Amino acid sequence: MVPAPRLSLMRAFFCALLLSFAAACGASEQPAEQAPAADESAVRLQVQDMWATVTPGGVDVSAGYLTIANGGAEDRLVSATSPRAAHVEVHEMMMDGAVMRMRPIEGLVIPAGGQVELRPGAQHLMFTGVTQPFVEGEEIPVQLTFEHAGAMDITLPVRPGTGSGGH
Repeated sequence: MVPAPRLSLMRAFFCALLLSFAAACGASEQPAEQAPAADESAVRLQVQDMWATVTPGGVDVSAGYLTIANGGAEDRLVSATSPRAAHVEVHEMMMDGAVMRMRPIEGLVIPAGGQVELRPGAQHLMFTGVTQPFVEGEEIPVQLTFEHAGAMDITLPVRPGTGSGGH
């Protein structure tokens, strides 16, 4: 027969074990804090035709291209980041007389029911301070952050540039 104090200690131990097991099993079914429902625009944004350019030797910049289709309300791409670059910005290229100019864009509007194409010689993602060269065949992780849809993780496969003379 087990002495009463020891039996009480064993019951407390098994109760604590049972409670922790029940909490662990139930955690995946019902989180302590329920996240707010995803904004409808988050479900309606689709990113496709993604790719990034190879970085030639000695260069620490690259460009990324993609198409963002929006089946919901207007949204805005407010930032982009990648662990493979110090900075990622949305840039646009335009002709100023006979000179091609490039400048960063503060927020890129994705119209309701429309799409925006980031492509060579036009709007694109600009990776600066590339930490390790982008090599053909690998994939570059990028996080896009939208004003309403929030963060979206994507990967851009690396392939040779188009030779269009621009990023």
